[in-house]
Amino acid sequence: MLTIKKQLIQQIKKQAEEGYPYEICGFLIGKQDYEKNSREVFEIIQVENQNKERANDRFDISPKDYMRVENYADSKGLQIVGIYHSHPDHPDRPSQTDLLYALEDMSYIIVSVQNARAVSYRSFFLEEGKFEEEVVVEND
Repeated sequence: MLTIKKQLIQQIKKQAEEGYPYEICGFLIGKQDYEKNSREVFEIIQVENQNKERANDRFDISPKDYMRVENYADSKGLQIVGIYHSHPDHPDRPSQTDLLYALEDMSYIIVSVQNARAVSYRSFFLEEGKFEEEVVVEND
């Protein structure tokens, strides 16, 4: 289960619309309960999509950005609990490329953006090499 503030979901959708027709990406910062396989998001941090050749259907996050965000989260007593990205003109479901680079114990929010409008989003986690959709609880 993923718990996230409605305001953060709105920010992610806005970033996805502003980045259209390219994929945008960023980190979900918060706390994780490993026993319950649940994550709570307190902040999001957008980073630059490093994939310039196929930005319309791929995203890459630089190791430097990952380390910077991880250090920031550590400094606040938090952790990276997931990654978000957009799928321009594609559904909000993971691609084979998403599966290739995914890590367990993280949430993956995918926003479907159709004609520059965020139309839907879903979140997934990796379990035994497969993505499973997770319940998202939006709170105030």
